[in-house]
Amino acid sequence: MKLHHVKRMVCAIGLLTAGLVGVPAFAHEDRTPTGSWEGIAQSTTIPLSPLTTLLTFGADGNLVESRRLYLPQSPLGPVLATSGHGEWRRSKNDKFEATTVLLYQGTSDHPTSPGVVIGREKVRYQFQLIRGGEQLQGTILVEIHDAAGNIVFSGPGTIEATRIRPQSLP
Repeated sequence: MKLHHVKRMVCAIGLLTAGLVGVPAFAHEDRTPTGSWEGIAQSTTIPLSPLTTLLTFGADGNLVESRRLYLPQSPLGPVLATSGHGEWRRSKNDKFEATTVLLYQGTSDHPTSPGVVIGREKVRYQFQLIRGGEQLQGTILVEIHDAAGNIVFSGPGTIEATRIRPQSLP
């Protein structure tokens, strides 16, 4: 009787292992944005240069966004920006929503507030995954607040990004 149970267990482990061999490492990623992305954010209302951004979506719903630190043209004057921190979630119709917040500090040549935190930016995203989950495409709403919390700019834009995948050395 014991030998019969051992054979069953070995067969079950073998079937389980065989079933997992064909599953790609990134199989879940065609359905969620989990992972890292490189993208371009573009204002749709004012003529600003496209902003290259890096986004990392955690499986736990956390989101980190990085971009260039120095922003010479902002409604608050020349500023340095922190990384953006926030959260994402699934919404309706296979889409996703996210929000990030980052802080602005006046640069050393800022006319009124060098070296001082003078505001923050909130970016709200609505996006979907396309091309088998390899690209992200959607809209954004950017709000820039001064240090007192007053909105000094609000405007829509677009976001497009591509997954960052491991690449072998040549």
